[in-house]
Amino acid sequence: MAVQEITDATDITQIKRDEKESDRVGVLVVEKPYELLGKEFVTESIGIIGRSSSATIVIPEKSVSRKHAFFEFDPQNRRIYIKDLNSTNSTFVNGKKITSCYVNPGDKIGLGKVILRFEVRTRLEQLTREKIEKQALYDSLTGLFNRSAFEQEINKLILNNENFCLVLIDIDNFKNINDTLGHQKGDEILKRFSYALKSSIRESDIAARYGGDEIVLVLKKINSEIALDVINRIKENIKKSLGQNIGFSYGIAEFPKDSESIEEIIKKADLKLYEDKRKKKAR
Repeated sequence: MAVQEITDATDITQIKRDEKESDRVGVLVVEKPYELLGKEFVTESIGIIGRSSSATIVIPEKSVSRKHAFFEFDPQNRRIYIKDLNSTNSTFVNGKKITSCYVNPGDKIGLGKVILRFEVRTRLEQLTREKIEKQALYDSLTGLFNRSAFEQEINKLILNNENFCLVLIDIDNFKNINDTLGHQKGDEILKRFSYALKSSIRESDIAARYGGDEIVLVLKKINSEIALDVINRIKENIKKSLGQNIGFSYGIAEFPKDSESIEEIIKKADLKLYEDKRKKKAR
């Protein structure tokens, strides 16, 4: 294949400029509502913004339509093209209702109650930000989601009315382990317990450290009967990893069968967890 000869210095300048522009990404930053404040969505190419879990950018807010708007990022001109998809609450740019238009850095997009600010960043800058954001979502000891990340994820499922089982898990006699073997050993057991638990569920499921030695699972699109099969698999993996002396108690609640409220779902799972503990102590 023939190599193109560059005879004009401006050709090199253009090549470098093209490379520089292709190394940029568009970012939509949430300014409203408060519950989503600061959340960021990257727009590298084309896609759909909406409430549906099948959208490219999922915004868990009822005022946003399932498929609210189409977008296409233009890195060369540092802008994004937005087109409303006959949404219920329309699409606005800087307060003006639009059918379609180009959005520049600093402009604000309104989707129902949600306000997004458009920014353009270098890919390196974005990767650095994403690394920091990811660290903020995970528990440093166990590597599981933290409580805040769990609440974000479960609110998305409830908003889209997707059925799931919530399982609260508590390691049996963990306080005694810390008191007799020391907190360093307790931390090691908690880490190995979390790893065995995480390897027992699907990649699409959620595992989070809820507090202390309490872990919460969100098993998507299954009922309580199937959730029990998952619990038994976890028990087997815990035995293989930590031996017979480490066990756990659990409580299961199902959405929306048991309740449509996250507070009630957690409360019911918690009551079943303590019922399981009570039965063990009575043996």
